[in-house]
Amino acid sequence: MTEPDTYFAPATRLDQGDVYLQTIKILGLRSAIQVLNILPNLVTILNVERQIVFTNKAFTKYLETKNFDDGLGLRSGELIDCIHANDHINGCGTGKDCKYCGAVLTLLKSQETGVKQEGNAKITIKKDGKQIPLDFHIIASPITVDNEVFYIIVLTEYSK
Repeated sequence: MTEPDTYFAPATRLDQGDVYLQTIKILGLRSAIQVLNILPNLVTILNVERQIVFTNKAFTKYLETKNFDDGLGLRSGELIDCIHANDHINGCGTGKDCKYCGAVLTLLKSQETGVKQEGNAKITIKKDGKQIPLDFHIIASPITVDNEVFYIIVLTEYSK
């Protein structure tokens, strides 16, 4: 028996070239990018396939990477190394346990309704060989840039 394309969220992805073109479109919003880069929250912009086209400076610092483009085309769980991101061949959002993820649920609800949604996400990541549980408040909101819909995702980690 073959495995389905997905157990939960759609599996479709754009190729890296198309993701790069979307990133250029987002970077054209210079003033907005400047604002996103001064925020202390983790901010990412996703395309409708849930792939990363931008992360702000706080997010790259949180991930201990130098450039946001290291994560272009990935899904959020893949970028932060969620323990379930690779449960299925099609990655973050497509595994059996993804139907319980507050992050993907909030994003999918925003995609379904076309308006801002808020939720909570408990995500366990792998870091230095250890599993680390994280708790986030998540906001997902659609934005349209040149007739193309994207989603701004704002993550605020709950204090420990």
